[in-house]
Amino acid sequence: MNRTTFRIRTSRRTATAVAAGVLALAGTSAATALPAAAATPGAGSAVVASGHDWTVSRAAGGYLVSLTLAQALPVRDDVPELVAGGTDLGPAAESADGRTLTAATTDPAVAHAGSVSWQWSSGGSSTATGPTSLPSVQDQLKAQQKTLHNGGTKPGGTGTTAADPTTVGHGKYTVADYDFGDQAIPLADIGGIRGELEGRIYLPESHGPHPLVVFLHGRHSSCYNTTTLKGASGWPCPAGTAPILSYAGYDGAGDALAADGYTVVSISANAINANDNQLSPDDGAVSRGQLVLDTLTMLKAADAGRPVSYHDAATGQDRDLQQALDAGHATLPTGTVTARQLVGSMDFSDIGLMGHSRGGEGVVTAGTLNEGLAHPWDIKSVFALAPIDFTRATLPDVITTTLLPYCDGDVSDQQGQHFYADSRDGTFDDQVARSDIWVMGTDHDFYNSSWTPPYPGASDDWSRADDPVCGTSPTALASGQNIRLTAAQEYQVGSAYIAGFFETTLGHQDQFQGMFDGSGQEPPSVSSYADVRTVAQQPAADREDVATFQAASHQVTASGDVTAEPCASMGGRTTVQALPSCTVPGSTLAKQQVPYWTPANYAPNVPLNPMTHMTWTGTSGGVSVAVPAAQRNVSRYDEMTVDMSPDETVTTGTDVRITVTDTSGRHWSAPVSSLNPWGVSRMPGGAGTTLLSKIVLQQVHVPVSTLRKAGVNTAKIATVSFTPAVGADGTATGGVYLSDLSFDSTGLGTPDAHPRTTVDVASTEVEEGDGAATDHVAVYLTRRSATPVTAYLTVLGTAGTPVAPAAQQVVFRPGATCVAVPVPVVGDTAPGAAPTTAYKVAVSDTTGAVLGSQDFGTLTVREDDGVTGTTPPAPPVGPQHDVCAGH
Repeated sequence: MNRTTFRIRTSRRTATAVAAGVLALAGTSAATALPAAAATPGAGSAVVASGHDWTVSRAAGGYLVSLTLAQALPVRDDVPELVAGGTDLGPAAESADGRTLTAATTDPAVAHAGSVSWQWSSGGSSTATGPTSLPSVQDQLKAQQKTLHNGGTKPGGTGTTAADPTTVGHGKYTVADYDFGDQAIPLADIGGIRGELEGRIYLPESHGPHPLVVFLHGRHSSCYNTTTLKGASGWPCPAGTAPILSYAGYDGAGDALAADGYTVVSISANAINANDNQLSPDDGAVSRGQLVLDTLTMLKAADAGRPVSYHDAATGQDRDLQQALDAGHATLPTGTVTARQLVGSMDFSDIGLMGHSRGGEGVVTAGTLNEGLAHPWDIKSVFALAPIDFTRATLPDVITTTLLPYCDGDVSDQQGQHFYADSRDGTFDDQVARSDIWVMGTDHDFYNSSWTPPYPGASDDWSRADDPVCGTSPTALASGQNIRLTAAQEYQVGSAYIAGFFETTLGHQDQFQGMFDGSGQEPPSVSSYADVRTVAQQPAADREDVATFQAASHQVTASGDVTAEPCASMGGRTTVQALPSCTVPGSTLAKQQVPYWTPANYAPNVPLNPMTHMTWTGTSGGVSVAVPAAQRNVSRYDEMTVDMSPDETVTTGTDVRITVTDTSGRHWSAPVSSLNPWGVSRMPGGAGTTLLSKIVLQQVHVPVSTLRKAGVNTAKIATVSFTPAVGADGTATGGVYLSDLSFDSTGLGTPDAHPRTTVDVASTEVEEGDGAATDHVAVYLTRRSATPVTAYLTVLGTAGTPVAPAAQQVVFRPGATCVAVPVPVVGDTAPGAAPTTAYKVAVSDTTGAVLGSQDFGTLTVREDDGVTGTTPPAPPVGPQHDVCAGH
């Protein structure tokens, strides 16, 4: 395999060096955020508790807990947490070799800990084993690449595509792997390191330009040991290991799209995967997003036939990328693409992005970074496959679909659902459709064939083999409860929905729209075995929101045995919340079971997904929603929809009757069990796991034509009511969650990526002081906004440290560009073990603006009472300046 190093000489964001002190650990509800570097004990620090593989040492403001693992930590999208003496310390920092985990805490109980262990943040397990044999790399490439050339003519874009989006059409196309070296390009926001420019291109041979789709894989081992076939750390791959070609795992969708006339580029992100948890303040979100945008820059230069310079490490000379392509220096045996073939092959007015796992967060971040540009790329649609969402990013102006695997053993809390929930309901003034697709019985990894056994480093991320619902052992499969799909079935589902999404959003193939707009359409290739459930919100112009159920309203009233209370988030928040938690008092639900409310790693106290909790102790009364006079005429819409899920008190199922009444008293009524039984039935689950029996909203649809047939005047709708009925368990008590009552017509809307202001946070330094004080952190906009902008600032820390936990909303009035947010700092007169302690600060959950590239920063507190041991103190920083100066 030829590997060369090249440097793109086109415009890009400058890579940002990240100081070690920035690498603060993010806490969940009660975890501290002391940085690994600042919290490392100095010479005067002492070990206060230890075991054969762990220590607890005194550190600035508390204690540093360290655990040495018997083998390197598996590389997953999830993040590890440390547990000391039964106390969850929150996310832990990983060492470069994956063998050591550290976390800081101020809890004095850890000084007496008798044990330290680790677990995954979202609740998955790492006990599954990988393959024992492996074909050669060349055989692997051949097996993954199903078709290099198909004869015939190109049908894509003409409306003649087959009924199934994965049917490979007759358009001829070429598939080639390109590789310009392991450290070919500078990477953004990840300590100044360089990464590979490598991937796979699926290029139609018909005359272009063709819509352009970019795939980005997730966080997986970058390399594998050629002897043990297990995943290995490091990049470039160390001796005795070889790279895992994660980018090569999406051929099912890539082939289908290329045959229909789409140029597809699947890019490699192994260098980011090997370094993100150590060097990136946001675990690689900005790094991945910028990599996508830089790839677009490179592709546009190649499409225009412009020279792109790169550095050949072997000769030490600058060479031309096009000459290297034409000479075959940048391809593997799967095919050849010349620079001449790339010219005019891509339509940059029709761009779609697909990201898997952390790549899902990466493509969403690419979308937000894009809107911070003066001249954004024409990104029309984003498909996030089993994504993480550590920062609560909101994405406007782009058609967005999130696919969530129910048996996900990696991102077990399905936190990527926030991409849908946080961007709907008027968060932005845009006109695009959004949807969540829940696929029952699928795990996290098998959507990528390179992450599926027998390939290196691959395993079933759902490691509870005997689980009756999601396990794969003979006992599980014979349980009568099992919903698990095979690896081949899962891969087909992913391929169908990825290809169908871009055929719909870029190619305007209307026959696939029902897969994404909530209509429940499934492609023929998966409909016989797949259980796919979709919740969708139509573009603003195509719907009338009668009640979002997010806050108390005079429109919504409860009567009789029924109560209706707005709620948000799950219990256990460490800051005061405006609404009560949605989980019931004394709830035993784990965060993996409430994906709508699972706290984000870097925004643990930011409110999540408000809705209304309807409960009842008998069957009299109900919840009535009065339709305002201006919204009563719904005759132009196709359907009424409402989202609903039974609460945790319901063991198997309950029932609710929906009634629609017009101003003359004529009405239609039906139980939800007859419309969408999953809206009142508990999701699959079993004993012995806290990962299932999830609270997941299901969408109930009532055609407007059905109301007309019942004699209801759809021009004069007066009320929509919800009344309890005896449930499947025979009880007259129960509860459901209600969200988003609307009348709508299905559509995709009009994507329109355009410049928006971004929200960023500035780092600052302060003196510790001798007591309680208030310092400030600047949250700022990159340009003025004519409309209000809101965001949340989170300062990650715990009570007892110099910086108390904070999560507060920041409001920018029209025209304002900076808000100095007050942060309490508590000093003392005792010396510390380190000269400074840096606390991570992050902005999230924006409305009216998008997150910028500086959405993370640090509040660094200088120890002003002396440092124990021989470490010299840091120079004084003096009184804090005006943090908004210059913003």
